[in-house]
Amino acid sequence: MGLSDWRNLVLNEGVLSERTGHDQRIVLWLPGSRHDGFQHWERISSVARAEVRVEQWISAVAATAIQARQPIRSFLGNLVQRFRKSVERSWMLPNGESAEQVGDRQCDLLLVWSEKDGEPLDEARIKYRWPECQRSEKLGSNLYLVCGVEGPGSEPESPALPAQPPQESPVQVAEKMLAAARRAGDRRQEASALTDFGILLTRSGKAQHAVALLEEALTLVRQFGDRALESDVLDNQGMAVLAAGQPGRALELFRQGLESARVAGDQFAEKMTLFHLGLAYSAGRDLTQAFGHLEQALTIARQVGDREHEADLLWQLGIVHAEAGQRDQAIARSQEAVDLFKEMENPQVDWLESQLQKYRRGETGTPMAAVAPAAGASAPYFGGQIVTGGWTDQGSMPGQSLGGSGPGLLRMAFSAMKSMAQFAGSGFKATPASTYQKRLRVCGQCPHHTGLRCKLCGCFTSVKAWMPHESCPIGKWAAEKG
Repeated sequence: MGLSDWRNLVLNEGVLSERTGHDQRIVLWLPGSRHDGFQHWERISSVARAEVRVEQWISAVAATAIQARQPIRSFLGNLVQRFRKSVERSWMLPNGESAEQVGDRQCDLLLVWSEKDGEPLDEARIKYRWPECQRSEKLGSNLYLVCGVEGPGSEPESPALPAQPPQESPVQVAEKMLAAARRAGDRRQEASALTDFGILLTRSGKAQHAVALLEEALTLVRQFGDRALESDVLDNQGMAVLAAGQPGRALELFRQGLESARVAGDQFAEKMTLFHLGLAYSAGRDLTQAFGHLEQALTIARQVGDREHEADLLWQLGIVHAEAGQRDQAIARSQEAVDLFKEMENPQVDWLESQLQKYRRGETGTPMAAVAPAAGASAPYFGGQIVTGGWTDQGSMPGQSLGGSGPGLLRMAFSAMKSMAQFAGSGFKATPASTYQKRLRVCGQCPHHTGLRCKLCGCFTSVKAWMPHESCPIGKWAAEKG
């Protein structure tokens, strides 16, 4: 809904709309209490020429409010009107009556609405989007007033988005999004929420529950005939099934997902599924198939310019070469990965390189416990859960060991690097709040974003956006340099 469409909204009983002569302004009068001989009102107005910002299908525009009071026409009201002092400012109500302003203008408000037909906002979604808000009030069928936040145009001084990621766990957020989709009868959004929920459950060790949700999502998406969406569900269902100890079925799901991605012409989905197939074959010790699928994924990563995934794939190929006993090739591929991570200024690359040198010398690597965050470290993640990355929490598949020597050392080093990247206290500073906000706004308007996760890179964006060295896989926002 644009600002020009707001007059078509069904407003709550008693709310009056004011004609402004300008379709790009929303002006509403909210009735308040009646006391001391007055009817009290609140006049809400969108800021003139304010930009409408859209994030995760929620639109917001900066607004202001003034309090006003209208004498109640009774004996007491007439007496109050006769003896009160003159007022500095009076207003004309939409019903033709007058009211006097009381107090100063309030400027920390937003008018917000949903851009999705059939999926109105609710209090839970408002609170998740603006956790610092002091008040939210439903004004109509698809319109809310949010108080206690700065408008979208004044983000450098006091951001409308939270200064830190929400403390609610991603599972709780996914549950709420799923419930909202079901209430609204939005089957496509329901499938998306089921998929996100299933991914989170897989990564938190609840694979059986995840499998059930992803099967439900697959049933829904096959009704739409959307092969790209089907590929996303199949790929993540394969991960859940693999985690549940069914490697044969997982490979079949990955193959179906690969076919759907190719039919849809979605190179990012094709690349991710090839990656997962390569890791799954590596876990099953079918190294020929692992090499073939990882090399195909690497070719696509280079074609689409996804440098971060390119580096990940190079390191994974190094691991497979190590598993095959091809030491020189393992070192060469891993060094390519390190060089690319350095170009991207990854804050953990020095540690990763040190582990490669230990592999080169045949030494034992650092155990995983040594790279855990210090007590009290600030962690930019939900509820203690690691929720970035396109495959698993740690960068390894079920059946793949993390060890201190040989291929296990390389896998451990990569897994530890991915884990360290989740913690702001582990070698890098979090991105500035203003940059974080801009990144999330860009992601929120992207068709590849589910509301929680980027389908292109597999990352949960409320976490990824905090990492300065991270970038959008299709170049919509870049890494912070220096």
